[in-house]
Amino acid sequence: MSLKASRLLDGDLRPEDVPATLDGMESHSDERDRFTIYRLIGDTLRGNSTPDDGYSKRIFDRIRRETSGK
Repeated sequence: MSLKASRLLDGDLRPEDVPATLDGMESHSDERDRFTIYRLIGDTLRGNSTPDDGYSKRIFDRIRRETSGK
């Protein structure tokens, strides 16, 4: 699923695969979070600012916890 999410963000996903990819993200919070992370990374690389409602901070806090084993 994460490859499809990445392709969706890059505009490389086949149009017929978009609905299933979005449905998958809707029903799997890990995939939805991964999509958000990919989007935030892409925005940062392109120099786009993104409004932060605290959601991205929670995601990055979660990544830190998972990678530190805590």
